Amino acid sequence: MKTIYPIKGLILLVSVIILSSCGPAIQLFNIDERVAPIHPVNFDNRSISVYVTMDSGEEGENMLFKNDSAQMSNLATGIASSLEKNLLLDEGAVYVFNHYPGGGFKYNMEYIHSLSAASNSDILVLVDTLMVGKTQIMNDLKSPITQSYRSNYVFAPIRTVINVFDGITAERLSRIDQKDTVYWEILSRSDARDNAIKYKAVESMLNVATTLGEDIVTMMFPQWQTVGKYLYIYPVSSWQKAYEYSLEFKWREAMDIWLEETSHHDAIRAASAAYNIAVACELTDRLELAIEWVDVSIKKFRSQSVLRYKQSLIKKLEKR
Repeated sequence: MKTIYPIKGLILLVSVIILSSCGPAIQLFNIDERVAPIHPVNFDNRSISVYVTMDSGEEGENMLFKNDSAQMSNLATGIASSLEKNLLLDEGAVYVFNHYPGGGFKYNMEYIHSLSAASNSDILVLVDTLMVGKTQIMNDLKSPITQSYRSNYVFAPIRTVINVFDGITAERLSRIDQKDTVYWEILSRSDARDNAIKYKAVESMLNVATTLGEDIVTMMFPQWQTVGKYLYIYPVSSWQKAYEYSLEFKWREAMDIWLEETSHHDAIRAASAAYNIAVACELTDRLELAIEWVDVSIKKFRSQSVLRYKQSLIKKLEKR
């Protein structure tokens, strides 16, 4: 069985920093680390459809719009497109449908089963709410692009609600209730009336809604972030070899070398080896074992940086 580690690769190698003439050096490097999704949903080998909740929609003094059908459709299209990309599906593999549950309707097993049967889908992504609140406008600002235009900056609160259901069991797999603020810059040759500015804002929201859909999907999948790590190195052949193994992701071979060094009579050297083993455990997704090796390092030689590293491992483990 092939083991997949949650690391994409080494990004940047930084020069060695010598701590002392007889102590270890530090080798810094960056890695892309896998981050757990905020709203995890398992889509593996399951058919998916996106449903747009259609109702009459609303407008008013306290909002730009709520559940406008065109805006909702664009949001759903963005979700479907992003799902296809993340799951490496063909374009058009995730279908978008409309449904009409009626105001105040609460989803139940019978209704979810009916949507699943109608779309022949295992997972249903329901776009339930897209609301843009009351806009605030800052008028009469000179555009940095050209002095012949005036800029009108508009911002408004925005809320989206997405529900994800298992079409077979009718279990709700996730509810994403996202609140944010959307900004526009609207250019005009003269002072624009508020109604005209709002009209342009609604028009531009069609593109924004598609992007929102793409952003929502990213919360259902693991992401990658670049983080800095370091290993201790001594100017001896065995440590250099262990470091070379680490560059090739041969962590087991590197750990075998460091394991022998943990019994060294020099406490700092033994602690450094234990720390390196902890890093190797973390990068191979064994956080509990990494914490145990950090404790070994601290017992041999107490270091503030290693203590901080232990806290970061504990927090990382708690987020799982």
